[in-house]
Amino acid sequence: MQRGQRLVIIGMGGVGGPAAMLAKRLMPEVDVTIIREEERFIVR
Repeated sequence: MQRGQRLVIIGMGGVGGPAAMLAKRLMPEVDVTIIREEERFIVR
């Protein structure tokens, strides 16, 4: 992937978290975003 591209991972359970960490390690130039369900939605 090229600089400035984004990778979106949906879900943190199972393999979502490890996949995000591995993707960031293998492709440090890519922005990694994780989408996960929250019990209470708060804008951060």
